[in-house]
Amino acid sequence: MHAAQEHFGDTAVKSYVSFSFAVTDEALLTSDVTFCTPLPDIRPYIPDLEGVTDAAVAKLSAENCSHWS
Repeated sequence: MHAAQEHFGDTAVKSYVSFSFAVTDEALLTSDVTFCTPLPDIRPYIPDLEGVTDAAVAKLSAENCSHWS
């Protein structure tokens, strides 16, 4: 996120990190990371983040992360 901020000048980039059980017989834990920039005329990536009940989801921004060099 810091690289996107530095390279593209995008200070609004967000990452969504999710953890859930896969829909398999083993019910393995699966995860996903998605990066996006909120836009005013576009629906949010996860419109009701607090309403998600089938996964654990964290929405992070560059301000939430320490800067690695």
